[in-house]
Order: sequence, then structure tokens, then C-alpha cells
Amino acid sequence: MRLVDAAADLVLGARCAGCDVPAFGLCGACTATLRGFAPVTVSRPVAGFPGTVAAGPYHAELRRVVLAVKERQALILLPLLSRLLARAIAELLLRSEPRLPVTLVPVPSVRARVIERGIDLTAALAAGAGRQLRRCGVPVTVARAVRLAREPDDQAGLGRRERLVNTQGAYRCVPRLLTGSVVVVDDVVTTGATLAAVTTALRTAGCSPLGAATVAQTQRRGDRMVPAS
Repeated sequence: MRLVDAAADLVLGARCAGCDVPAFGLCGACTATLRGFAPVTVSRPVAGFPGTVAAGPYHAELRRVVLAVKERQALILLPLLSRLLARAIAELLLRSEPRLPVTLVPVPSVRARVIERGIDLTAALAAGAGRQLRRCGVPVTVARAVRLAREPDDQAGLGRRERLVNTQGAYRCVPRLLTGSVVVVDDVVTTGATLAAVTTALRTAGCSPLGAATVAQTQRRGDRMVPAS
């Protein structure tokens, strides 16, 4: 155990969000695991679902880290998730012929979740991923071009059909000029209902997104999950 991790455990009771061993932030093993993920192409049998790339599986260490950020305000881990999202966006760009600049459109967060967490998670992830990509020379902007038309119910615990009904008509595109290639971003793709609804709102407003990128994806029976590149 590193001295700093032992001290963090003794003084603060700090534990790794990925595996619960004493650590300040994320332990070396979990960090290496998350950085070793190969982004994958994700498909969902949902009308309007865009071509999507996820940085890793919503399982084990990555699932626990995402939940730590979402439910326990472990914002020290946000830069790592932003780097994973940037990697997924980069894979999406590499497999296509994007028009520059790239505009990231985060899935809008429900107001109650923003108040509860003290942060708009998807917007923060998009901003962090944008910074990572700009450091690599990719011209990227972030635009909150999609807003909530109504407050959908919490998606947790809902089945595929319920999620589709819950997100139908929940989003609207704010009239503004979106230049270059538009990429929708979210933290986790489950059934694909949210990404499909946001993409539909953009298409209705005359903007056809290049695709979508997420930090993680849940693996379900029949899912097609192959390396993006």
C-alpha cells in the first residue's frame, strides 16, 4: 500500500471507489483497468437510435466509479470519466469523416438531479471531454442545444418499453446554429431510449448528429458490442 493511501485510510477513511481498498481517489489497479478499456460500438433496437460508441462496460470497477460520482459526489473522479468519454468521442470521429468543428451536445439533466448532486453531470463530462480533445488539437465546443420539454420520471428501475414512453417528447432543440459535426454525449446508455429521443429532437430541428458517445454501456442479451476501431 502506498504511504499516501495508508494515511488517507487512517485519517479520512478514504477508500477506492472501484474496489474499496484504502486509497485516496482511485487505486492504481482500478485506474489501470479503466484506462485499458477499448471503446466499443453499441447498437440498440430502438427507432432513432444513433450510431454510438461507449468507452467501457457499465460493470464492476467502471460501474462503481460512475455511481460514486453520481450518488456520492466523488467529483475527484470526474476527470477520469471525462477522459474515457473523450476517448469514445475520438473513436466515433476516427470511424467517420467529421466536419469541423465538433460540437458536443450533452443530454440535459433533470433539475432535481442537478440540485441533488450539486452539478450537471452530463454537462460537466462534456466540458471535460472537450478540454481533453482540444489538447489533442481537435476543435471542440459544447452547446446545450437540447433542453427538457417536460420533466421525465427517473429511468432507474424502468423496463425498455417504460423508458421509451418516459422519454417520448421529453426533449426539444433550442433554436441555434450548430456548426460542424454534432455528437450527443451521455454518461451511460442502457436501453437507448434517451439517446434516441435527444437525437430525434435534434433531427426535428434540422440537425442530423454524427452520432453519440457515452462513458459506459450496459450489456444486454442480443446487444452488438464490437471494438469501434
